[in-house]
Amino acid sequence: MFLLDILLLAVAFSRKEAWGSSPVPSIPDRVLALAGSCVVIPCFYTLPAPGRSGGGSVAVRLRFRRGGRFSLRSTAFNSENPSHVTREFFSRTSLSGQISEGDCSLRLDPVRLEDSRSFEITLKGPEDWGTPSIFTLEVSEHPESPVISSPGSFTEGQLVSLNCTVDSFCPSRPPVLRWHWERGSQPNSSDGGNQLLLHPETHRPLLLSSLSFTASHLVKPRLRCEATYPGGAIMGALREVHITFAPREVRVEVQSLAVHEGGSVLLGCVCKADPPVTAYRWSYMLQGRTVHLDMHTHTARLRNATRGMLVRCSAHNLIGRGDSHPTPLDIQCNPPSDKPLIQRPLSSCVLAGFEVTCLCVVDSNPRAAVRWRVNGSAPSGGYNVSVAADSWAVRAWLRGRMDGQLGVTCLAENELGDDSLPLLQPGEVNSPWWLVAVAAVCVPVFTSSLLLLLLLYCCRRKRARRMLNRYHGAYHRDLAVRTPLYINCTEVTHVYSNGSYQLVYQNATPLFVRTNQVTGLAPFFCGAVTIQYDNTEQC
Repeated sequence: MFLLDILLLAVAFSRKEAWGSSPVPSIPDRVLALAGSCVVIPCFYTLPAPGRSGGGSVAVRLRFRRGGRFSLRSTAFNSENPSHVTREFFSRTSLSGQISEGDCSLRLDPVRLEDSRSFEITLKGPEDWGTPSIFTLEVSEHPESPVISSPGSFTEGQLVSLNCTVDSFCPSRPPVLRWHWERGSQPNSSDGGNQLLLHPETHRPLLLSSLSFTASHLVKPRLRCEATYPGGAIMGALREVHITFAPREVRVEVQSLAVHEGGSVLLGCVCKADPPVTAYRWSYMLQGRTVHLDMHTHTARLRNATRGMLVRCSAHNLIGRGDSHPTPLDIQCNPPSDKPLIQRPLSSCVLAGFEVTCLCVVDSNPRAAVRWRVNGSAPSGGYNVSVAADSWAVRAWLRGRMDGQLGVTCLAENELGDDSLPLLQPGEVNSPWWLVAVAAVCVPVFTSSLLLLLLLYCCRRKRARRMLNRYHGAYHRDLAVRTPLYINCTEVTHVYSNGSYQLVYQNATPLFVRTNQVTGLAPFFCGAVTIQYDNTEQC
C-alpha cells in the first residue's frame, strides 16, 4: 500500500514537470474585428534557452465554449490535428505567425458577427498542452474612424506634420487612408499618399499616413483624413490647425471726421495678430525728423496737426512685431473770412413763364451740405431738388412752378460754419405774379365790352328794320347814283308819263336788270315801288 502511494506521487510529479515544460502564450484581453474582414489574433510566447528541456516543436490550439461556463469546449483551430476543428470554423482559421520564432498568432477570415465570444489559446510543448490564455473577440458592423494627431499650435513659417492612424486588424486587406483639404489648401504640402503599418504596441497594429505643409497666417487650415475599408465603407476625422503669427497688415486709421490745421486728430492702429497684440508704439515724422510718442494703446490722439506730417504705429505680440507704412494726414483749412461759402456771381434764379429755376454754387473744404428755403420753409413736394459735386464745389438746383410771390433762399453749412444767400425776394419785378393779376382784370373787362358792342349792333339793326317796314320809299331827284344797280324786274308794269318810263313792281319771281344811270332809288318793299332810270338793260 505504501509503495502504491509512492508510485502515484511519482506519476503526478512527472505530469507536473511535463505541464511545466509547455509555454504559456501572451495575448491581449480584447481583440477588435470588423464583420466581413479578417482579423489576426496576436499571440507570442517566450522561447526556451538553448540546451534546456522543453525545446522542440510547439502546437497551437484555439477553443471556445458554446454555452455557459460549464459547457463543453469546441475547437476552432488545432495545428497538431487540423481535422479536429468544428464545422463553423473549418477553413476560416489558420496560423499567421512563425511558431519557431515565438509568434503563435492566428488568423480568422472572414469574420462573422456571431464570432463575438470568449476564446482560449493553448500551447503544447514536448509533453502535453499547457495553461490556456483567454481573450474576448469583439466583432462590429461599423468600422472605426481614423484619429488625427493633435500637434498643438504652429508658428507661421514652421513645418507642420500631421499623422492619421487607424487600427489595422487584417494586414492582407488594410483600409486606405487619404487626406483632403477642406479649407486653406497649400501647393507646397505633401499628398500623404504613403501609409505604413506600425506596431507601437505588441497586440495592436496601426496604419499610419502623414501630411506635411508650411504654416501660413493667410488661412486657418482644416483637414480631413478618410479611411476607406474593403466593401466601400468610409470613415473620416477632421482637424483644424491653429497657426500663430506676428502682427500683419498693420495700418493707421484716421478716426476723426475732419483734421484742421493746428487741431487734434484721433488715430487708430489696426492689424491682424495671433495671439492678440499686447503693446503699441506711436511716432510721426515732420520735416525729416522722427518724434516718438509716449502712447501704448491701439488709439492715440495727436495734437497740433500740421501739413506734411506722417504718422506710423507698430504692434507687438508674443510672436513678434509689425509696422505700418507712414500715413499722411488730410489737413483741412478754414476758408478765408472774406471768401464766403456761397459763390454770389454764380448763384441766381431764372424765370421762364411760370417756372422758376434756382442754382446755388458752394465752394468749401470740406464739402458743404446745401438746403433750400421757399417763403421761409422747406420746399414742398412740388419742387425738384438736385445736387452735383466735384472736388470741393457743390452745385444745387431748385426747380418748380411759381405760384404768387416767392422768396427763395440758399443755405450751406459744414463743420467750419454756414452761409446763406437770398436768391429771389417776394415782389421782384421779374416775377410773373403781376401778369396773373393783370390778366385776371383785363380779360373780364374785354369780354364784357365785346358783348356790349354786339348787343348795341343788334339793337340798332332791329330798329332800322322797323323803320323800313313803316314807310314807303320816296324818290329824291337830288340824289344821284352813278354806280350800276341790279334790280328785280320781273312782272313789272311799264307806264310812260311826262317823257319817261315809270316801273311799277309787284311781288314776283326775281329777274334782275342793270341800269348805268339812276337818278334816284327807293327801298324795295313787298308793295309797289316807282323808280325812274335811264339806259336800263335786262340781266
